[in-house]
Amino acid sequence: MTYLTNETFLTAGYELEISGGGTYNTWDRKLKSAGFDWVRVEYDGTPVVDAEIITPPFDIEMRGGVSDDLRRLFAFIEENGGSVARRDLGGHVHIGNRAIKGMTPREHWLQSKQLMRDRNAFYMPSDDCCADVMPLVLAKDVTARYAEHFDAINSILPSSRRANRYAQRLDHIAPNGRRHDEFMAASSADEMSRLIGGKFYAVNMAVWTRGTIEFRQHQATMDVNKLAAWCQLINTMFRHSDHYRVDYNAQGITTMPTPAQPYRASSRIGVVWSLIRRENGATTRELMDATGWTAQTIRARISEMRRDHGDQTVVCHTQQAFGHTYGASNGEYDLNGYMVPETIERRQRDNGGLLPENRRGMSSIWAGLDDVTFEYFNERRDQLT
Repeated sequence: MTYLTNETFLTAGYELEISGGGTYNTWDRKLKSAGFDWVRVEYDGTPVVDAEIITPPFDIEMRGGVSDDLRRLFAFIEENGGSVARRDLGGHVHIGNRAIKGMTPREHWLQSKQLMRDRNAFYMPSDDCCADVMPLVLAKDVTARYAEHFDAINSILPSSRRANRYAQRLDHIAPNGRRHDEFMAASSADEMSRLIGGKFYAVNMAVWTRGTIEFRQHQATMDVNKLAAWCQLINTMFRHSDHYRVDYNAQGITTMPTPAQPYRASSRIGVVWSLIRRENGATTRELMDATGWTAQTIRARISEMRRDHGDQTVVCHTQQAFGHTYGASNGEYDLNGYMVPETIERRQRDNGGLLPENRRGMSSIWAGLDDVTFEYFNERRDQLT
């Protein structure tokens, strides 16, 4: 069983940052008067961005008239003073987390443009034309592969996008990264987003509840072929993971280590973590003595730890667990305590896991990519060297 089939397709939406040609209000008027009333123009707030031009969702392979419409749009922007030449201008691609079925790319594109015209809204077909929401394990594997091969992706992008503060590296969730096991065991998109670090990373999961995954690293471009190649690379990563790496029938429990020290070791919260991660943990009184914090502050910091690392990560113990009798704390409730076990177990709840390594397809971002697009990126790498 796979999530994607020959009869379904993923969607993409493009956020193009431009400079020049006027403010975002000016661009909104220009585009609408020229018949491009099917795009949204927004204020970005970034100093180098004069306007952000957002397309409706389209077939990720840009079929059904998408390429021609975008080519006309980009030509108009350039002819009217819009530019993508400044550093730090991004071209963000949002991938829909529900595949489309039962309609052609052309039908989808026409309805997508019409909804933007009529209601300035992003098109989502009715349930009978949408697959179920993408299993999280598929999004996890694609993101982890992206993280693992970040340098290969850097090689096909300009230097301005290789260490970009708005599209940061993902080394910490790559295989062998310090948070990889937690990431792969995450039970929700919110938890995945938290482990990534939020919005300003190369892959952004914070928009999952709005129906997409955002790939933020590509530079702004008004070259349709360049955009199409990037979309095809992302599409192929999803299809390769879906067909050759994910096992949607996998069940069971994942054992994962807790972080040895996720905070600065010399900080108060770092001292608390060290004490409660030792065998049997520590009482609230011991933590108060070691940090100077009140019992109320200790409890607040423990709540933050559980929020950041999961409820299973910090175990609460009664005072009896530390060998004290009822009433020994004289109503202060400071002889109870906490412990962080070295490992925790999580039951898989995201519709599967990965195939065993001896049956799992390779992690390379180039796996399954067609020859034409592969050659395009090789030539692109040579140009940027």
